Amino acid sequence: MARSYKQLCGVATALDLVGDRWSPLLVRDLLLGPLRFTDLAEGLPGIGTNTLADRLKHLEMAGVVQRRLLPLPDGGTVYELTPLGRELEPILMALGRWGTKSMGSLPPDVATRSRWLAAAMVAFHDPGASLKRAMTWELHLSDGPFTVQGKGRTLTVTAGAPEDADLVLWTDDASWHGLLTGRISPAQAQATGALRIEGDPGGLTQLLGLFAFPGLAAAS
Repeated sequence: MARSYKQLCGVATALDLVGDRWSPLLVRDLLLGPLRFTDLAEGLPGIGTNTLADRLKHLEMAGVVQRRLLPLPDGGTVYELTPLGRELEPILMALGRWGTKSMGSLPPDVATRSRWLAAAMVAFHDPGASLKRAMTWELHLSDGPFTVQGKGRTLTVTAGAPEDADLVLWTDDASWHGLLTGRISPAQAQATGALRIEGDPGGLTQLLGLFAFPGLAAAS
């Protein structure tokens, strides 16, 4: 490894691999599915292309990320997590939950992306919530569609629309965050036009019941 703490410690070794600036955020964005180089660059405001290329090369050498050629007609190359890289999901989600406690100190002009909000859904999934039958939701946020699938106590969130869904929702990131945190109700969001649904409205109640986002008091 070019950069190393050179310590016989698992924490230090982990940081040798994924502790560089931007590396954890690259892993976060790839948790929801593969991305092209240009998509990664666009999704990380402030990162330079040379830095992005360097971080991806480092993560590839560490066995965390791999490249894959897309079949025609799409073509091109995407980056995706290896099985070793996917093991970072619970670690990053726990870090995200911890970091949320200090979000009140952020400046007002922070960047936002739908992919980050979708990752937060994974982080704040309530492991005690259970579905009686498998459900698939098609969630359209500000930056595009996502597939949310629940079965029993298991939840997955991936980028892109599913082939079929029990319920389709259209909303913006701010409104969806308000629904997840209980700051606005589904009825309020629909009345103002901030939320549109296609399918059984009961499916929205089931979806929102799968999360344990901190409320306003906890977040502040």
